[in-house]
Amino acid sequence: MDAIFLLKINFTVYCVVFAACLIKNFNFNIILVGLTYLAPLIPLGMTDTNIERFLLVSYINFIFGIIEIVIFALTEKPEDITFDKPYFQQLFGHVLPICMALVGMSFVARAGVAPVTVLEISLIVTLFIVGSILRVWAIVQLGVLRFKFNIAFREKQTLKTDGLHGRMRHPTYTMMMLVILAYAITTHSWIWGTLGTLSAWFGFQFRIHFEELALKEQFGED
Repeated sequence: MDAIFLLKINFTVYCVVFAACLIKNFNFNIILVGLTYLAPLIPLGMTDTNIERFLLVSYINFIFGIIEIVIFALTEKPEDITFDKPYFQQLFGHVLPICMALVGMSFVARAGVAPVTVLEISLIVTLFIVGSILRVWAIVQLGVLRFKFNIAFREKQTLKTDGLHGRMRHPTYTMMMLVILAYAITTHSWIWGTLGTLSAWFGFQFRIHFEELALKEQFGED
C-alpha cells in the first residue's frame, strides 16, 4: 500500500477521533494534547530517504495520540480548568516541556534518513507497548475521579494505594517515560534523544513535586 496513502489514513482517522473527543468534552487541555500528537501526523515532507522513520513516527503518534485524547476526554471535568496561577504554573512547568519533547523528537525522527535497525525497532516496539499498556492500566485503576490533567481534587475523591500504585509511586508517569524513551530512539540521535528525554523528565519531576505537596495537604500522613 502506498506510504502517502497510509499517512493520510492515519491523519484523517486521528482528526475524526480528535473531533469526536472535542464534541464530547470541549476544553483547552484536550485541544493542547490533541494538537501535540496531530502535528507529527501532518502528511507533508516525506521523501524516499526518510520514509521508514516518517512512517514509524506517524504510527507512534497515531496510536498513542488516540489513547491520550480518549483518556482525557473521558476524565477531564470543566471545573478542573481554572486558568489561575497554579494552572499556568503546571502548564509551563509540566505540560509544555513534555509536549515540546514529544513534538521535537517526532520531527527530528521524521527528518531522519538512517534506516531503522532491527535493534532500534525491537527497543521501540517493546518500550512503546509496555509503556502504553501499563499507563492505560494504571489510569483505569485510578478511575475518572483521581486521574486528571491538572492537580485538582474532586468531591468524594480518595487516595489510591493499591494496584500499580501500591507497587510504585507514580506508575502513570513512569510508564509515559517508557513511551518517551521509545520516541527518543526513533530520533537515531544521542543528542536530540537525550534532550527530549530530559525535557520530559523535568516536566514530570515538576509535576510530581507540586502533586505530592497537594496530596500531603489533602490526605495528610496517608
